[in-house]
Amino acid sequence: MTRLALALTLLLAPASLAQDDGDEVLRRALAAEAAQVALVARLAPTVAAVFPGEAPGGGGGSGVVIDPRGLVLTNFHVSGLNRVLTVGLSDGRTYRARLLGIDPGGDIALLVLTGRDDFPAVPLGDSDAVRPGERVFAMGNPFLLAEDYSPTVTQGVVSGVHRYRDATGGSDLVYGDAIQIDASINPGNSGGPLFDARGRLIGINGLGGFRPDRGRVNVGVGFAASINQIKNFLFDLRAGRQCQHATMNATVRDQEDEQGRPRVVVDAITREAKAFAAGLRLGDVVRRLDGRPVATQNQLLTLVSRLPAGRRVTLSVARAREDGQGFHERDVTFRLDPLWSGPAQGEWQPDKDLVEAETRRLLEAHRAGEWPTEWQREESIARPGGAVERRVTRMRGRLLRVERGPADARVVEVWDGQRGFSVGPDGPEALTPGRRDVLAGTAEALAALAGVPEATATLTFTGGEWLDGRAVLRLEARDRAGRRRLLYLDPGTHALAGLAYPEEKGAWVEEVHRPGTILRLDHEGGGLLEKADDVRVEPGPQASGLFERPADQEGR
Repeated sequence: MTRLALALTLLLAPASLAQDDGDEVLRRALAAEAAQVALVARLAPTVAAVFPGEAPGGGGGSGVVIDPRGLVLTNFHVSGLNRVLTVGLSDGRTYRARLLGIDPGGDIALLVLTGRDDFPAVPLGDSDAVRPGERVFAMGNPFLLAEDYSPTVTQGVVSGVHRYRDATGGSDLVYGDAIQIDASINPGNSGGPLFDARGRLIGINGLGGFRPDRGRVNVGVGFAASINQIKNFLFDLRAGRQCQHATMNATVRDQEDEQGRPRVVVDAITREAKAFAAGLRLGDVVRRLDGRPVATQNQLLTLVSRLPAGRRVTLSVARAREDGQGFHERDVTFRLDPLWSGPAQGEWQPDKDLVEAETRRLLEAHRAGEWPTEWQREESIARPGGAVERRVTRMRGRLLRVERGPADARVVEVWDGQRGFSVGPDGPEALTPGRRDVLAGTAEALAALAGVPEATATLTFTGGEWLDGRAVLRLEARDRAGRRRLLYLDPGTHALAGLAYPEEKGAWVEEVHRPGTILRLDHEGGGLLEKADDVRVEPGPQASGLFERPADQEGR
């Protein structure tokens, strides 16, 4: 149809057609408005008004409930170091809150409410998936307008993502990975949630552009700490820690190569930096961080600043050849150094009873799990004359540890938390005294994890770790001899995901437990020390004891 024919058709169309189109547009608009009103009504009970101290008033900010047990995210500049706070929810009631953990550098604090364990909570979104132009909602209590604690809602769009913003006024707060929005936020919105159009939490509002000559009213520029950055610190916050953000103790600059292409070059590094000890040098061109391409100085700064100190990372760099003929690629793996911020070291001490409560919760979840209870290892043994004997070793019970010994010895070490023995070509045999002494602390730690009454180790939830490409929960164990071990639990299933312990020479080893495979890594640099992929785990009948050997193996 030509443009002229289309125009004539529209001119000659009955008036009822235009009316029908208008009615459909109105219907859709009303439906969208109703859906938005319903979304805000659903989110409102999760939004908190936060007041430092034991009573409302006297200043404050906002927050959001992220767990039915009453875990509340807010800004550190709202909570400060106040151990007791008051939180008001949209039901008009106030609740006592206690300060659980702090992230001063990221301007985040985690509170825990008392009095209930069924608070309405919001799901956490994915801030890395947010794009400029998306619709967002900011909720909170600006200017403390709502005396009944019903939150104010403002709507806008995402103006920018992955912004790096330093707080003003001499503060050491850094919004290393911020979402820029045009939704109005004002004094009192600090610590409140930023939601996407589906009601998922994508950030915590904290910084705004204000005009002091207009009563500190927002001018249309606001910043929220991204929820993906907060996720990196959430386990540490739950463990009552004062979180520290990461630094490489090195600086980089943007530069162009001979062809005018941009690149990121290391232009300064301290000799005390772990990155230097791992091999990073001046002039190295940074290509990737943990597989993510790095194109600018600002991008690398954002990627590093959103990580916790101690996180192990891999930088892929290009280094000029000594003969000047091009570059050679290499990976540098190291743990990030801390960029200290907030209270001086030792000033912050977590509430012991809150940490103990979190520890008990994790242990109860682990012990309630249903794990496989029969382990089987198959091996083929060459005999004189060319004969091959197939040997099957089965063990029943809640086995907590299976690790492979030297490859040439064909040994599998089996631990049940109380005892240990090696399985080799000639069947089970006692461990060597030296090996038994090294692993004794590990055995006690695993016994305590399983809830063995005779276990002497104490377990404490100490935060999170990055293991095998995923975040895990970290428990620290100490036995009566003072030996320290680390146990890692899967945050979804609470199953044992790995552990770390020192070997005879004092170097720490990190284990990663996968179905049928155990990886042994250098704890500091992450280098692969050994891979045992011949350990088969099969479900079997629940044994009555912690560990039982079949009758045909008794006394061997």
